[in-house]
Formats: sequence, C-alpha cells, structure tokens
Amino acid sequence: MPGGDERDRRGRLPLLRGPWWFTRRRELSDDQRHSLLAQLYFLGPDRAPFLERFAVLLTLAILLAVFGLAADSPTVVIGAMVISPFTTPLLGLAAALVMGWPRRLLESAAILAGATVAGIVVGWLALGVIPEPATLTRNSQILLAHTRPQLLDLGVALVAGAAGAFVLVRREAVGALPGVAVAVALVPPLATTGMMIHLGEGERAVQALLLFATNFAGIVFAASVMLLALGVRTRSKHANTTKVGLISAFVSVVVIAVPLTVVTVERARDAVAHDDVIEATSAWLADRDLRLLEAEVDVDEGTVFLELEGPRKPESLAPLAERLAGVLGQEVELEADWVRSERMSVSGVP
Repeated sequence: MPGGDERDRRGRLPLLRGPWWFTRRRELSDDQRHSLLAQLYFLGPDRAPFLERFAVLLTLAILLAVFGLAADSPTVVIGAMVISPFTTPLLGLAAALVMGWPRRLLESAAILAGATVAGIVVGWLALGVIPEPATLTRNSQILLAHTRPQLLDLGVALVAGAAGAFVLVRREAVGALPGVAVAVALVPPLATTGMMIHLGEGERAVQALLLFATNFAGIVFAASVMLLALGVRTRSKHANTTKVGLISAFVSVVVIAVPLTVVTVERARDAVAHDDVIEATSAWLADRDLRLLEAEVDVDEGTVFLELEGPRKPESLAPLAERLAGVLGQEVELEADWVRSERMSVSGVP
C-alpha cells in the first residue's frame, strides 16, 4: 500500500476510514502492512517459484492424505494437513476482500480454483495405483467421516479462519501455525472427493465436496473479519468494494449452512430414533431368552431391521413392531434375522 501515516497535530494516528461498521484506531503501520501483504502475494519474478512450490506441496499433501485415508490412519492425514499450502492463498483471498483489491482477489481465487480441481484429480489418480483393496478403503472410518459434513464443521472452519488471520498479523504467535494448518482442513475432503469418484460413490463424493466448500467459506469469512479487526483495512475509496466482498462472504456461509443444518437435523433425528429402537427392543427382549446384536433404522422409509440371537426362534414379532411404531410415532415395517446360539459345557482334567 502506498503512502505513509497521516497524524494530527498531537501526533496521533487518525481513526480508520473504512466500512461504516468498523471505527477504531489503526493498529498496523504501513511497514507492518507491507510486510504482511508480502507474505500473501507473490508478484514479478517471485510468482513462478511460489506457484512451483505450491504445486509440489499440494501434490504431496494430496498423495499423503490419500494414503492416510485409505489406510484409516489419522496420523498420516494430519501430516498431510501440516504440509498443505492452502493457507497462503486462502488468507490472500481474505485480505483482498478486506482491502478491496479485485485483481489480487481474482488471482487468489484462480489459484484456489486450480488447486481444487488438481486436488480432486490427484486423489482420483492416486487411488488407482494404491495396492490397498477397494473393499478395505471403503471401510476406512476416517475416509467415511469426510463424507458426513455437519453444522459443527462450519463452526470449526470459522474458528480456524480467525486463528489463521490472527497468527498472520501477530507474528509473535507463530508457534500456533502448525495447529492452524491442521485446523484449515481442505486437503482431506479434496482427496476424499477424488477417491469417492474413483470408487463410483457419487453421492459421497458430493458430500465430501460440500465439506470442502464448508471449510473454504467459513475460513475466508472468519479470516476477513479478523483481519479487519486487527487493523488490516481498506482506504476510503475501496470501502464499498470491501463491504460488498464481506457481505458476499457472509452470504456464502449462510448458503452453506442451510444444507448443513438440514443434514445435521436429520442425523440427530436418526440417532435419537436408533437409540429409542434399541431401548424399546431391549425392554421387550428382557423376559425372553433373546439378545439384540444389531439394529438398523430408516426413519424416512419407516423400516427397522434387527439381528437377534438366542437358543430358540423368537415368537411373533408383531407386538414388538407395534411397540416400535408407538415409539417412533409412525408405521413401521419390521424385519429381523435370528441367529441360533447353543451353550456347550465340557470338563477338563489336569
């Protein structure tokens, strides 16, 4: 940013001249602001080396994430997040929103868009050369976890974005940078998207991409607000551009929150229904020589599947179906499998 600080006759810094919602004394000098922006934007001869480093680190991070997700290894996935290069263009996008710089905003957005496509492609290709059987990969719990976005993920993204911006401005807190890198979790959902496409799991690929969009929108919005609060601000001629940018970022967070809220409510409903079915079934089986092994509930379809174990085939399940219908408050189609159990006793002589 060109220009120096203008002071009044008492030598004080003037109040910020920016968006109408933000008025406080400036905390960053022009030198501090120049130093900060130099960490986010690479121009001229510095651009090509930056893009090269970014591409190499992105590829390595996605590959590491694919290996960790396929092997169900949280430690490896965390390592992929630590070496992820996403933080710089993300914070660059947030700073461009605050400063009202359309050109730098577009440059950061272009880098992120290219990285998104490249990350999905690398994830798709990498799974094809991993010797891990597809059946084992499909059962990876950490992989499946990245196909189940919820409203809590948006809260994590907001906190991560604010933390990233704070560390960027307050360099004395640089020790928290590895933790911020882990919290800015964009690599795992990208790798998951590519992997699910390779496995032919289109719906789960969409859910993983929704998780990526959730993290992206939340981080950018929260980082923008934090940068503004720490004194990284626009000059008055860019105030309207800044306001439009921040409002757009806020709207994107709200739009993302809608499907996340729907999914979260549905999962909470299904979890409660599952617990109610287990409780009601266990109570019904209490005076019968049967044991519940597994229960599956589909509230939307109105179906309940039970796996029972016991020495004798269970009697009519109609009373249990009626009890479950009363618990769930809807008509229930009950199906059950019965596994025979026999008690054996032998004696051993030393």
